[in-house]
Amino acid sequence: MRPSFRHPPRVDLDDRSSYQRLDPKGMLDFALDFPAQLERAARIGRAFQPPDALKYPSHIVLSGMGGSAVTGDLLARLCEPHSPIPFLVNRDYRIPKFVGRDTLFIASSYSGNTEEALAATDLALRRRAQVVCITTGGKLRELAIRRRLPLIEIPADPPMPPRAAFGYSFIPLVFMLSSLGLYPGAGRQMREAIGVVERLRSQAHPDIPARRNRAKQLASYLHGKIPWVQGTVGIMSAAAYRWRCQFNENSKTLAYSSEYPELNHNEVVGWEITPRLARDTAVIVLKEPDAQPRIEARVAITREIMSKRAEVRVVEAEGDSPLARVLWALYLADFVSIYLAFLNGADPTAIAAIDELKSRLAEL
Repeated sequence: MRPSFRHPPRVDLDDRSSYQRLDPKGMLDFALDFPAQLERAARIGRAFQPPDALKYPSHIVLSGMGGSAVTGDLLARLCEPHSPIPFLVNRDYRIPKFVGRDTLFIASSYSGNTEEALAATDLALRRRAQVVCITTGGKLRELAIRRRLPLIEIPADPPMPPRAAFGYSFIPLVFMLSSLGLYPGAGRQMREAIGVVERLRSQAHPDIPARRNRAKQLASYLHGKIPWVQGTVGIMSAAAYRWRCQFNENSKTLAYSSEYPELNHNEVVGWEITPRLARDTAVIVLKEPDAQPRIEARVAITREIMSKRAEVRVVEAEGDSPLARVLWALYLADFVSIYLAFLNGADPTAIAAIDELKSRLAEL
């Protein structure tokens, strides 16, 4: 049964008893476990030893959908300053023509049964690409074992929605790329990141009252509005897309994302003659504390321009390293989107529309 947003039950984010019934599968508990998940994922990443054949690719392609594809967006952005190798994220049944023997092809599917990723992986194998699989099981695991492909096996127990297992899908690949020399310093950055997210958990925990809880404050700011997340170019633009997806799936609301400086060349004009839509929109800007000066100037000027039509809030990522900053930003999105789900009277785990779509596709 789909939730109704017209008259949602009254929720007080400072009273867990008012929303516990909305979370029967424990999405909030999965969020609270995220720092421990990162530690477990790091152990998996350190244990994986890529074969020598993977060490000299000419380009990288990650094939996946949903949260698996978002991991590719983030990996590509993290590697940009360090790696001379192009990194493409493939969200399709097909693959680019350039995929071949010198391609490192990462097949990512939490369930192991994502049909687009499986179809793309089959094509990559026909092209003799160097395929690495990351999954909990399913057909992708069977394929990896049958074809003796490098396999990063991530935990299937306890069962959780793929978006709640983001650390497992992301962190082992960070370590793999680090071992290939494409993202140096992963171990050191991971230690910092775990400390940063643990601190955020203590600040965004449901037991912390809203007057001192940024996640609850942001959820209340977004309640009844359409979230529009703008990220500064680089890892924050990839993080903005993850925020958008978390609002879609967890909060059951439309959401949008865009990127600086590109949005200054188009989107900023689109707010001019839609005052009613602007009033129904809540803008969040994700940025790094040391963003390039021209980006800082663009954010400040754009905020002034847009504030005439919609409220804009800036969220500055915490942490020193890129990995710590992006994990902090993603973790904040988890809490904000879950709290917003409760305010919407929605179960943050349920994905009725996706379940229906998959069911109908299976009948074809």
